[in-house]
Amino acid sequence: MKKFGVFGLLMLIAVPLAGGYGMIHNQISYTVSPEYFTKFKFHQFGLDGLDLPDRLRASLVGLRASWWMGIPIGLLVGLCGLIHEDARRMFRVSLQAFLVVIGFTLWFGLCGLGYGWLRTRAIDLADYQGHWFIPPDVVDLRRFLCAGYMHNSSYLGGMFAIMVAGAFQLMVRWRTKH
Repeated sequence: MKKFGVFGLLMLIAVPLAGGYGMIHNQISYTVSPEYFTKFKFHQFGLDGLDLPDRLRASLVGLRASWWMGIPIGLLVGLCGLIHEDARRMFRVSLQAFLVVIGFTLWFGLCGLGYGWLRTRAIDLADYQGHWFIPPDVVDLRRFLCAGYMHNSSYLGGMFAIMVAGAFQLMVRWRTKH
């Protein structure tokens, strides 16, 4: 298989991989704060009237919120993969780079969750009014905010992860030359 065929295959793999990541990510954040979904995300994604278990709806939110990240991830990881000497190596190292993206993004999101937990030790709602959407009937504000910190950090982590995956590919290529 030629490199550009591998590039296309990587694009096809990246989109469902990103969607699957979002589904798993949301199971973690749903555990942190079910209210983040029942009082915010389900409405935001038009799923509040859907007669499905909440965890399944949280997975649907994750899929819909993250599948599109597979496009820039697949594009940029695939382009970086072109540096490898043949199509087989390009495919193998690029799949490893996808794992780097997943691991780094998850780590970054969990760091955001930890930061949120520290930041919200003494919650002053005034710090969040106007900057965050907070439904008026949230019972556990701290957990709601922590789930939000995790979500925001995960998007940022996904963008950084593309650069980390590119550096990973460069490192692998450099090590195989020497």
